[in-house]
Amino acid sequence: MTLPATEGTVVIDLDGVVWLAGEPLPGATDAVQLLRERGYDVLFATNNSSPTRADLAQRLGRIDIEAAPEAIVTAATAAAACVPEGSTTLLVGEAGVREAASERGLVEGTDPTAVIVGWNRDFTFETIAEAATAVRDGALFVATNDDPTHPTGNGLLPGTGALVAAVATASECIPIIAGKPGEAMAALVQSGASNISLMVGDRPSTDGAFSQRLGVPFGLVISQATPSVPSFTRFRSESLFGVITAFLQDAGT
Repeated sequence: MTLPATEGTVVIDLDGVVWLAGEPLPGATDAVQLLRERGYDVLFATNNSSPTRADLAQRLGRIDIEAAPEAIVTAATAAAACVPEGSTTLLVGEAGVREAASERGLVEGTDPTAVIVGWNRDFTFETIAEAATAVRDGALFVATNDDPTHPTGNGLLPGTGALVAAVATASECIPIIAGKPGEAMAALVQSGASNISLMVGDRPSTDGAFSQRLGVPFGLVISQATPSVPSFTRFRSESLFGVITAFLQDAGT
C-alpha cells in the first residue's frame, strides 16, 4: 500500500524521536499534526523489532497520533522480507519478529534454512549456541538491525546489535542487516510512500545513513543515542518539533 503523498512524505523514526521508552517526547505530537496540516504524509520507520505494528499504532494513538499499521515499517518486517517465503526459520526475537515471520509464511522447525536475530530480552548462551550452529551449517543469517544501544528513560540499554554481534562472532559469519540503513528497509519504505521529502531520526549511523540511501535530506533529533552531528545533516534540533519547523520553513510550506 502506497501512501498518497500531497506535498510529500516525511519518514520519522520512533524511539528517541517520538517517544522514549513509550513516554512521549515534548512536541512530537504537535510536529506530526503540523506536517499533516501542511499537506505532508507521515511514514514511521523503526528499527525496534520487538512490538508488532498494531502495538505501535496503538501506542501512537495513545499520544494522539493516528497511524494505520500500514503506515509503520519495522525492521522485523524488513528482516522477514529477506527470507524466502515458506522457509524453516530460527527466530530470535519477540512479538514483532514472530508476527513478521508469520505474515511472510515462515515456519519454525528443526534444521532451519534461515536465522533471524532481533531484540530479545531472554537472550542466553543457549540462544547464541543454537543460532550460531544453524548459521555455520549454512542457514541464511539475517539481523533486524545492528543498533548497538536502545534508548530508555534510564539510559542506554544493549541494542540488537549487541546480540547480533554475539551470534556473528560465534558463527564467524556476517549477517544481512535488514533494518535502517539496509536495502530491505529502504525497499519497504519506498514501496509504502511516494515523493519522500525528509528522513528524521536520532542516530546518524542508521537514520542518517538511511536518508542517504533514500537520497533525501536528514533531520537530526539530538538524543542520548546521538554521538555527533554529521556534516550531511540538513536540519537539527533537540526535538522533532524543532526539526519539522525548520524543514517547513525551508520548504516554504
